[in-house]
Amino acid sequence: MGLRLLGHTQSHSVSSGAGRRRRRAAAGVPDGALWARLTPRDRTVLDLVAQHQVLTTEQLRALVFPSISRAQHRLLELAEAGVVWRTQPYRAEGGSKPFHYLLGFRGAELLAAQRGAAAPRPSVHADRLRRILESPRLAHLLGVNQFFADLADYSRRAGLGTPFSLRDGRPEGEGLHTWRSEQWITEFYQHTITPDGYGCWYQDGVWLGFFLEHDTGTEPLRRVADKLDRYTSSGQRYGDGLDVARRLAGMVLIWTTSRRREQGLRKALLAKQSPVPVATASRDHGDPDGPAGEVWSVVTADAQHDRWVRLGELPEMIGGTTETGTPRVLRNLATRSDRGRHGRDESAFGDGLTGEERPAHWHRIDVADLVLTAPDDDATITARGASHAAPAGLARHRWPRPA
Repeated sequence: MGLRLLGHTQSHSVSSGAGRRRRRAAAGVPDGALWARLTPRDRTVLDLVAQHQVLTTEQLRALVFPSISRAQHRLLELAEAGVVWRTQPYRAEGGSKPFHYLLGFRGAELLAAQRGAAAPRPSVHADRLRRILESPRLAHLLGVNQFFADLADYSRRAGLGTPFSLRDGRPEGEGLHTWRSEQWITEFYQHTITPDGYGCWYQDGVWLGFFLEHDTGTEPLRRVADKLDRYTSSGQRYGDGLDVARRLAGMVLIWTTSRRREQGLRKALLAKQSPVPVATASRDHGDPDGPAGEVWSVVTADAQHDRWVRLGELPEMIGGTTETGTPRVLRNLATRSDRGRHGRDESAFGDGLTGEERPAHWHRIDVADLVLTAPDDDATITARGASHAAPAGLARHRWPRPA
């Protein structure tokens, strides 16, 4: 009997019939039996391990399978077919770690064909697998994937919906609707931000987009808090300090190790006074609903909003969100009508600066470097080494509504 690839409701044999020997595919011709047996769920598994690099058995169970036994059996079949590749890392303290699943070579061939690209060489693909497994960030990557797997698992258990349906791989109902990897979201924002992942949560008719920062506890609190600066400004000389914040399609969630570390981190974040909404939670909360539970607290000086809420309640705590999950406070930054010259919000700089000092403040020119002119409306303001006109800012990307 040949290799079997189990479907959602039935099993199929790769052999063409009982007692008949499986034919080898001719040279240069792919094995047609693979296409005949791959289900939509199998292709969802391929997409997940391709984008998120490595997932454990339990994580894949939470994302796409109805039970752990079904997940184990099906993933074994896919591994034997070469669609995914698996390994079980050594555990020094005894016992065994769960199987880690990565994209197999035949899976890489299928995905390359979908993109209309050439398949990778076997040696190149094998090297990619080795780099993932030997990366010092492997534990961090698995932690990020576990966060989203826990959200998907809660969505299923609470009856909100199926994060990745067996029918076509698209979300159904409520709960987790979008999960993008660090590489995907970093490239989307042209490397101005580098979150560990992006997600979109839908509940009670309200969308919430969020950028995840997964804190492993190995960095100083100040360095973790400094990550918020990247979500506010690109640091360009001619920016106004809010160019990145205007383009964001979500708030920032920081998922840290313990309540004690979270308390210190919140103090450092509050000192930033960033317009970007940020909430924190710790993994030792003990809430059975995991990151979907009542474990989040918005970083704010307002005592009325400084309390623990569920993930689905965060939009209300930050002043609401748009239909694409963007916090309204950030959308207002991008759509204010009271803009002055250079597209800047004059009300934000109404702090006693003179007419000549204010454009210098916009362009971050030291006031001491100004060549002051007579008070004339048509006067030109210059500075040593400064250009007369600021370059146009980055175009704001519109984030499509999650499908």
